[in-house]
Parts: sequence; structure tokens; C-alpha cells
Amino acid sequence: MAAILHDALCASHWAGHKPADYKGQDLDKALKAYESAAGKLTDIPSNLIPPTPILRINQIDSCIANLKSAMSELDKCKATLNPAINALKAVQAAAGKTKAELTELSKGDDVDQKIYTSAANEAGRIAGLAGKGVTTYQ
Repeated sequence: MAAILHDALCASHWAGHKPADYKGQDLDKALKAYESAAGKLTDIPSNLIPPTPILRINQIDSCIANLKSAMSELDKCKATLNPAINALKAVQAAAGKTKAELTELSKGDDVDQKIYTSAANEAGRIAGLAGKGVTTYQ
């Protein structure tokens, strides 16, 4: 089973950086959805594709059967990647929105600007990691 691309793409990581009085939940929900999708990813075995057969009918037939099986396994892997990619796109969008909100809130009179700015920067970092993940999987 494949792992989450980066520790920062976990809801628990974001919870440690999120200001206690920030009520936005978009990023939390998106990260949880990504964690769920990433938990379903499977690794592709290195020996999935059979070696080139010897020029014999029975060897070629065996290789064709193994290739059909490999194609089925690859289709299953691809099917798990699409939800993970969509979840990463949602994380990227939610993190961008969260960064903008926290940046705006950091300008308020009754907030600790340092905490909000730090959280906004972390949200931006999460957005970047999610974007890299999309690129990695596509």
C-alpha cells in the first residue's frame, strides 16, 4: 500500500498549526478526504510485467495471459489514483483559500499576527505540496 506523499498532508499536522480560534474547516475536510484516498493507493509490483518470452507458442500464450492480468492490475491501480489526484486538487484549493483567509485575519486588531501569519504560511506550504502531488501522480 502506498503512503501519504508528505506528513504535512495530514489533518493532524494541520491541526498543530491552525490557530485555536480559526473556525475554517475546508482544509481539515480536504486533508481527511486525501488521507482516505491515499490509504487506498496500491504499489505496482516490480515484477508485474512478464519478461519477453522465448519464441515458442506455449511461452507466448503464457506471456499474453500474464500481460492481460498485469493490465487488469494496472487498471485497478489507475482507478485508485484518480480519487487521490482529485483529493489533492481539493487540498490545494482549500489550502489556498485558507492561506488567504488567515492572511486577512492576521491584520485584525485582536489577534496574534505571528500565529496567523505562521498558519497562513503553513497553509501555503500545504497547497504547494498538494500541487506537487498532483504533478507526481499525473
